[in-house]
Amino acid sequence: MKTEQKFQEGLKTLLKTKPLDEINVIMLCDYVKSNRQTFYYHFRDIADVVDSTFLKSKVGYGKKFLDYEPILKEMINYISTNYQYVSAINKSYASDKLYSFFFSYFYLKVGNLLKNHSYVGQEIIRYISVLSSQELIFWISNKRKEKNVLLIKRLNTIWRYLVTQYQSDMKRVF
Repeated sequence: MKTEQKFQEGLKTLLKTKPLDEINVIMLCDYVKSNRQTFYYHFRDIADVVDSTFLKSKVGYGKKFLDYEPILKEMINYISTNYQYVSAINKSYASDKLYSFFFSYFYLKVGNLLKNHSYVGQEIIRYISVLSSQELIFWISNKRKEKNVLLIKRLNTIWRYLVTQYQSDMKRVF
C-alpha cells in the first residue's frame, strides 16, 4: 500500500471512533506507524488528507453515462458504501471538501452528458450540480431518512423539468 493510501485509510478508520475535529497529525501518524515528516511530505494537514481521499475516489470512472439517473445512482452508491466516512466529514470543519467533491463530480458528469446538446448552457450544468450536491449533503445530514429510490426519483424529476424548461425557453428566444 502506498504511503498516501496508508494515511487515507488510517483516517477513515480513526473517523469510526472519533470526530475529525479530534484527530490530529500525531494521532494519525501513530495509527499508521509513520512519522510526521512523512506525513508532511505528502500532505499539508488533515484536511488535505480528506481532499486527497476524495480526489482519488473514482466514482463512475470510465463509464459512459447516457442519462442523469445513473450518474446520481453511482454517487448514492458511493455514499452508501462510504457512509461512515462521508458522514463524519460532513459533520466536521472539512465539510466544504465533501461539497466540492459532489459538485465536481456532478459538474463533470452532467457536463459530459450534455456537451453535445447545444440548447443546454453552462448555467443549467452548474445549477444541477449545485442542487444535486446540496440535496445529497442534506440527505446525509438527515441520516439518509429519505429512501434512495425517492431521492433519485425526486432529483430525476427536477432534472427532466430543468432540461425540458430550458429547451423550450431557448426555442422561444430563437
